[in-house]
Amino acid sequence: MNPEDEGRELVRLLWRSEAGEQARGRKGPKQRLTVDEVVASAIELADAEGLSAVTMRALAGRLGVGPMSVYTYVPTRDVLVALMVDAVAAAQPLVEPLDTLRDSLAAAVRARRDEYLAHTWLLDAPSWRDVLGPGKIGQYEAQLALLEDVSISDLERDWLIVLLESFAAGAARSSGARGAASRPMTDAQWWEVVGPELSTLMPPGKYPIAGRVGTVVGEYYSGPGDPDAGFELGLQVLLDGLESRIPGLRAG
Repeated sequence: MNPEDEGRELVRLLWRSEAGEQARGRKGPKQRLTVDEVVASAIELADAEGLSAVTMRALAGRLGVGPMSVYTYVPTRDVLVALMVDAVAAAQPLVEPLDTLRDSLAAAVRARRDEYLAHTWLLDAPSWRDVLGPGKIGQYEAQLALLEDVSISDLERDWLIVLLESFAAGAARSSGARGAASRPMTDAQWWEVVGPELSTLMPPGKYPIAGRVGTVVGEYYSGPGDPDAGFELGLQVLLDGLESRIPGLRAG
């Protein structure tokens, strides 16, 4: 399939419900599955094993159909991943305004981080081209609505949403979410093994600041750190900085 046809098919599949189409395959007699079922199965596979595990052959095995049959529902794996991303977005509750804009933006960032933590494969989904489906656009619309009454340009509205989105994704990455389910040891267990080895091999006094801070953090958390605490501190610092551009961030 050439890129032009792939793009047209992607848009048609993303908006299949709004267009009043049956979510069936594109071709072939007596299709027994729907596109929705194919996408849902792919999401389940990605949640369990990561995005790299989502191949047309693996998906066909889960669905109980021949490998080539999957292509009658989605034309390419790239289209499938885009449909997965949009379906996850569509399943999330839309952010709503709270008492202050600051509270609203904080809630929006927490919701996006939670989405990444629930579906860690989203961090590996291609981001070079926006997924312009009803799920993602609805999510974007709700985020922009929080800023609708703020005296900034529309370009700045988009920039702020991108900034908050980037922070949420970065925080999810920093939490070690990707691949966490398949690790044989927790972070704390890993440090119990690695810590003593590191202490014997690291030259004493060579990294005085890192050693001092690392010791304080380890004693405070009884482990290598707390991603949730780091996320909340970073979020408050980020929102503090935004007040220089949005003076009414704390206003009701």
